[in-house]
Amino acid sequence: MVAIKVTVDLDNKFRGYISGVIADIKDLRFSMGEGARIVKKGATANFILKGSGRYAPLSPKYKARKQILAPGAPILVGAKKGRTKAGKLVSGGGISARLRDSIIKTTGDSIIRIGKLSFEVGTSVKSSKGFPYGKAVQTGTSKMPARPYLLLTDPLVKQIINTIDDDIISILGP
Repeated sequence: MVAIKVTVDLDNKFRGYISGVIADIKDLRFSMGEGARIVKKGATANFILKGSGRYAPLSPKYKARKQILAPGAPILVGAKKGRTKAGKLVSGGGISARLRDSIIKTTGDSIIRIGKLSFEVGTSVKSSKGFPYGKAVQTGTSKMPARPYLLLTDPLVKQIINTIDDDIISILGP
């Protein structure tokens, strides 16, 4: 494979044009809102498809507790603390479906911020001990592998870029 290096020397006229375009694009809230919607739609599909086998299996110990506390719950939905039929207190370690619901719906735990040139999608869900639960699931911990639920796949990124492109074209005109 041969690498080819391309250098483009922008002339002053083109630089002026680009500077003008950037100055005209001050508010992309519409496409930022659409970008947030696209990310939430991708996360919703991920929760519905239960990660599609993308994640490491649950540890045997946690899997056994989860079967007691939340039988049939998918991998991205944690189990709360509870008692076995024999009355033994067990901890699921999770927050039930609050994480999922805060991402695929709009709840008190949802974080959705739409700015003029940016957007943020996330969750404020914390564990019973106050640890940011969403971060633990997304990035992993010393006891749990990462199970990212907010995914920026190539198709999602392309959708967001196309939405921003369309918004810019509508601002600048044909």
